[in-house]
Amino acid sequence: MKKQQAVEIAKGYGLDVIENSIIFNESGLDFKVAYAEDNKGNEWVLRFPRRDDVMKRTIVEKKTLDVINKHVVDFQFPLWLVYEDDLIAYRKLTGVPAGTIDPEIQSYVWEMNHENVPETFHQTLANTLATLHTIPIDEASKAGLLVHTAEEARKTMRERMEKVKGTFGVGESLWARWQNWINNKDLWPEKTGLIHGDLHAGHTMIDKDAKVTGLIDWTEAKVTDVANDFVFQYRTFGEPELEKLIGYYKQAGGIYWPKMKEHIIELNAAYPVAIAEFAIISDLEEYKQMAKEVLEINN
Repeated sequence: MKKQQAVEIAKGYGLDVIENSIIFNESGLDFKVAYAEDNKGNEWVLRFPRRDDVMKRTIVEKKTLDVINKHVVDFQFPLWLVYEDDLIAYRKLTGVPAGTIDPEIQSYVWEMNHENVPETFHQTLANTLATLHTIPIDEASKAGLLVHTAEEARKTMRERMEKVKGTFGVGESLWARWQNWINNKDLWPEKTGLIHGDLHAGHTMIDKDAKVTGLIDWTEAKVTDVANDFVFQYRTFGEPELEKLIGYYKQAGGIYWPKMKEHIIELNAAYPVAIAEFAIISDLEEYKQMAKEVLEINN
């Protein structure tokens, strides 16, 4: 997509964005994102779907944002002013993504010290997650969002693993680890909450002091195991930083249980499930090959 094409699509919905102001962000798998300014000086985020299947999934995202809008004042989130088949547009939130993937180096370019993560980041992210996870579940249910009980969340994960094994196969040691985790009920939470579902640096907005100001891109939101929103913290910053986040989260009144850390670590070890599922949905050969590698399949 060229800048002129982005301008033309936006103009079709009454947004007069300036072509020279457009900056593309290529990191998203589902959307090509453009940051732009209109002729009145307002800053916009423009999301262009990369595939036909993407927009169906935004129905849930829109419902989620409507629920959040009723209950959240502590952090920012997108308010969609354009919601069409070829464009989602909203006013840019304050702050910047904590990190953005550079496709050339396949790594994050950070807006904060990621090697010595500021305490403010842990504290404000914990507060944000606690607020989100404790939104009344009945509100999410009334809005038509997917709602899992704790037992349903565990059952669903088991079913996902079995489907992936049936499609691709899974290495013996990895499968044994998954089964030990899925069968140990003591590791699993007793309650669920509304989660972001795709929480990483690119979706976490921060200010100059590394304070979390908001979250973007809610495509994967649902009521399920809240541990999903902690995996990136562990994978990126390590166990000590995960412990800090959990500590602040507990203080903020989030959904905490004694084996939360251990559960998150095991959930992280199940990340090949999501990669395999994306390979199945997208039918892209490169992701099928990637799935086989992370599933520890030798053939």
